[in-house]
Parts: sequence; structure tokens; C-alpha cells
Amino acid sequence: MVPARVLSVDLPADVFAIVMATGIVSVAADDHHYRLIGSVLAVMASAAFVVLAVGLGVKIVARRDVVIAESRDPDTALRMFTFVAAACVLGVVWRADRVALWVLAVLAALGWLVLMPLAIRDVRSRPRAELQDHARGSWLLVSVATSGLATTAADLGIAAGHWSATVWLAALLWVLAVMLYVAVTGLIARRVLSAPLRPDAVTPDSWIVMGAMAIVTLAGDHILRAAHALAPLHPLAIAAAPVTFAAWMVASLWIPFLLYATIWRIDQHSGSLRFAGVWWSAVFPLGMYASATAATGTDLDKPSLETVSLVMFWISLVVWMTVAAGLLRRGFARIHAWHA
Repeated sequence: MVPARVLSVDLPADVFAIVMATGIVSVAADDHHYRLIGSVLAVMASAAFVVLAVGLGVKIVARRDVVIAESRDPDTALRMFTFVAAACVLGVVWRADRVALWVLAVLAALGWLVLMPLAIRDVRSRPRAELQDHARGSWLLVSVATSGLATTAADLGIAAGHWSATVWLAALLWVLAVMLYVAVTGLIARRVLSAPLRPDAVTPDSWIVMGAMAIVTLAGDHILRAAHALAPLHPLAIAAAPVTFAAWMVASLWIPFLLYATIWRIDQHSGSLRFAGVWWSAVFPLGMYASATAATGTDLDKPSLETVSLVMFWISLVVWMTVAAGLLRRGFARIHAWHA
């Protein structure tokens, strides 16, 4: 029998953001040959994924009615895409292991196929004005997850012996991810422009606006490599290069605006730096930008981007350590409360 205290632990819809953040910082560490850091973070991300997946399974079985009720909310359904994105990020971490890559690809694909109809149903059931009022950075996780699937499909195309169909599937998912990004970002922009911006509206998950475009960049890099593996002048290779660089530029342009908005919120809103689970959604975009920048610099022969990526890697690692320390502190406090 599952202990009552375990069942009482509430897993947020975006709980797998911790796996996304840890996994992508691991990838960025490997990009810059910090093997020990990368390996430690890879093991931590994988262990967290297993533990959280088991916890999610227990919640679905033991609290089925609650899960069904929560899934009817667009905000919850869209944040659940962290499961798909986490599996895809781990797919990049373990891409050298074909078995691990296939297992993670299947999990990600199944999660995406289950969650996408739920998200579409929930979004269509709400008036456009209501969607606009509640749109936030975490809603872009649907685009992040779709880009992640594109990345995984491209890697499978190479691992499975240069499967052309899989690479084309990756390209279709890539295009869909961009379309989802434009649609959700449009809703967020209308909400921001329709009323004066309040400090509490600038949350850590706002950084996903940048991170979603950074993973579009990374997906483009993986599609570019897969297309080159099929043929040096493959049509996808010719088309992917300029789109990938354009995506990287858009992600880069978001950084100064988000940095200013974050500093403004900290100045205007007391307690902004207190730990909250949503901070993992800010770590992921930083690590993703570092990894995407390194891949873009290599694939498009732009060596100067290596330095940019290295700086962003160290920033993402420091932020990861800070947020992880906050998580540990809260965890110890909760354990102490249980035993009090």
C-alpha cells in the first residue's frame, strides 16, 4: 500500500521542468568538454525523470478523478508537456545509446499524442478573450515539446541508418513547433499590450519565450546534421541553415528584454527571488540557449558563437545551482514538518 504522505504530495503539472533544466545544462557542459559536470547532471536528470514518472503514475492511478479534472484546464494541459520535453532532452543526453534513445523517443511520442488532443480540446473550449487573459510563458511548452520531438526524430533518422522518412518527419514537427510558437506568443503579446504591465505578470516562466525559440534552433541544427548525413546537398540541409540561424537571432533578441523585465520585477515586487518550482522554467531556457548556440556555431561555421555559448553555460550552471539549493532547502523544511 502506498503511504498516505506519498499520496498527499502534489506534483505540479510542470514538475518535469527540473529534468528539462538539469538535462540541458548537462548537454551544454558536454558541448564545452566539462565531462564530469555533464555526467553528474545527466545521472541526476535521469534519476529525477524515473522518480517523477513513477510519482506521476501513482497519482494517475490513485487520484484519477483529480487528474481528469485538472486536465480540463488549458493551463494545466499545456504545462504537462514538460513530460514530453524532458524525455526529448534526455534523448539528446543519451543519444549515443541507441536503446535509450528509442525508449525515450517512444515515451515522448506517446506523451505528445495523449496531451495534444487534450490541449486542443481545452483551448477550443475557452473563449479567445479568456485565453488571451491567461496566456503565459509556460503555454509555450507545447512548442518546446514539439521542437524536442523534432530533435529526437532527427537523431533517430541517423541512429536507425539514415532513415529519410524520419528526417522529413522531424522537419514537419519543426514547422509545427514554429507555428505553435507564433500562435501562443501572439496571445501573450496581446495580453501584455492590452493593459499596463504589472510586476506579478513577469514570472520566471516568461523566459520560455526565449527558450522555445532556442530549442527551435537546436532542432534545426539536428535536422541539418541529419539531412547532411542523407546527402551533402539535401534540400532540407539547404533550407534548414538560414531558418536555424534566424531562430537563433530571435532567441538572442529576447534576452535583453527578458533581463530588463526580470530586474524590474525584482525591484518592484518584494520576495521575487524566493524559491518556487517555476524557477526551473527559467533555468531551462538559459541552458538551451547555451547548447543551441554551440550547435549553431559548429554547424554554420561561426566560431565566435562558441564564446557566447560558454558564457551562457556558466550562467545557466550558476542559476541551476542556486535553484537546486532552494529546492533542497524547501525539501528539508518539508521533511522536518512531517516529523514535527
